Amino acid sequence: MPGKWLAKIKDGVSALADQVRFDVPRHPGAVQMRECLTAGAGKPDLDTPLNKLRFVVADTETTGFAPHRGDEVIELGAVVLENGRPCPKQSFHRLVNPGRDIPPVVTALTGITAEQVAEADNLCTVLQDFLPFMDNACLVGHQLGFDLEFLNLKLRQFCGATIRNARFDTLVVAQRLYPNLRSYSLDTLLEMHGIEPAGRHTALGDAWLTARLFSLQLELLDVMRVRTVGELSAFLTFDVVSLPNA
Repeated sequence: MPGKWLAKIKDGVSALADQVRFDVPRHPGAVQMRECLTAGAGKPDLDTPLNKLRFVVADTETTGFAPHRGDEVIELGAVVLENGRPCPKQSFHRLVNPGRDIPPVVTALTGITAEQVAEADNLCTVLQDFLPFMDNACLVGHQLGFDLEFLNLKLRQFCGATIRNARFDTLVVAQRLYPNLRSYSLDTLLEMHGIEPAGRHTALGDAWLTARLFSLQLELLDVMRVRTVGELSAFLTFDVVSLPNA
């Protein structure tokens, strides 16, 4: 009898797994999205020089701070950084239709109105274009976990996978470079480095500003002889190529 019950349980679990596997690809573009995410999950070699990596510096604007309580992305921006320098001609920018109202305080901060996003694509469609742009690059952001929480929540729903690219957070790098600062906000770090905050509180503007900040951080790290993926991993005291998913 125990063997029969165990067999029934296994059959039930298998059937449920098959149903989940069947449901996921029913979203448009889900298979391609999973392929992009899998390709990006590879780990860079620890001996790879930082100035040889392709970075994608990304930022989002959202309706609020709680994706699990209904807040949504309204804008996604990204800039490529290669050879330690931002590449203005290699950028990504899309408004996103959140499918809900944009609070007045968010419009006041970002300048994004309900009318501007009314004809925009939803986040699923935008991500189908963003993931090939990101490809297998190392992802960079300021408080990057916040942005990934929004993106990965939707990706799990759309295709059952998440962004697993190697990643670097300019806030974490700053904490190690300047351990005695009172604030590690993007505004504080921009002012400290003499970076004019043009385009602040827009996704592409913040991505560009963060890219400039990260470029200066890479210069400081080079002076400190932190020049490879492995050396930066040791400097940050955790493995940047195998961070947990947001």
